[in-house]
Amino acid sequence: MIGADTKQYVLFRLGPEEYGLPIEKVSSVIRFEAATPVPRAPRSVDGVINLRGRVIPVVNLSEKLFGTDFHPTPVSRIVVAEGEAGLVGLAVDAASEVVSIEGAEIMPPPETVLTTETAEAFEGVAKCGERLIILLDLDKALPRTDYETPATSDATEDDADV
Repeated sequence: MIGADTKQYVLFRLGPEEYGLPIEKVSSVIRFEAATPVPRAPRSVDGVINLRGRVIPVVNLSEKLFGTDFHPTPVSRIVVAEGEAGLVGLAVDAASEVVSIEGAEIMPPPETVLTTETAEAFEGVAKCGERLIILLDLDKALPRTDYETPATSDATEDDADV
């Protein structure tokens, strides 16, 4: 039975590390498919895919968080999640399971080795058996401002002057 202080997380891998997203943010996990590139998209956006009639951006989470390339394999997945920026696909090396984590098991991220921006992207680190799971804060890892193009923000500023 899940206690009041227990949350469920969808686990996935980026390289050798395991990460978790709160299950309420995840709508599905699908097999990796190549995205259609979008001109002038941010570097971490691989492009878009059609998911059940909805066009969603696919973010290369390795590039976004660490500046490293993503090399899909047969076990790669797209974790479809919804945050403040809307529905987004996260390209990950693998997705494994859903786990329940007690609030007492979550430790704050080690701020001394992370930049302020990177530390804010993490909700914390949880011990799950012998494994350490890095818990992502989707809205801080992928803020809405990352998807504004210069043309969009210029139009908004011009409209404000009218």
